[in-house]
Amino acid sequence: MKSLGKFTIRGQGIAAEVKRLLLFDGDFSTAYKIQKFVVNPNDPLSSSEISCKLMTVDKAHSVLWNYEINTELAWASWNTPTNSRFGQFELIDRDNLVVEDLYIDFSGPAASSINYYIELEKFDVGLNLGSYTMVRNAAQDFPL
Repeated sequence: MKSLGKFTIRGQGIAAEVKRLLLFDGDFSTAYKIQKFVVNPNDPLSSSEISCKLMTVDKAHSVLWNYEINTELAWASWNTPTNSRFGQFELIDRDNLVVEDLYIDFSGPAASSINYYIELEKFDVGLNLGSYTMVRNAAQDFPL
């Protein structure tokens, strides 16, 4: 795989929304790899607990995370409790590749604004790996 460069997507969404992030460049031999995924509330001093996940398919909003589902690639949360403090969490499937678009599912208090920051790297993967990735990102989804 040859790297074609790195870039950042950032923005905001509303809790209980699923937002489409346009990545597809019309070339099935290129793919994107998620390198970093961070979320936080619009007001970082708030006590809101929020979470988001990145998916390769457009699904209805759900607060649940399921690592078994092949179409979920990254998960992040803000202000989630631990034994001693509140913290931030990020997990990215290191084998992820995205040929088409990403979808971000926002969870938090009703109508709250949630920031997201995603670092991606674009690769030339060839048509064979590009085709395999499209099937993997769409056809092997498990029910919730």
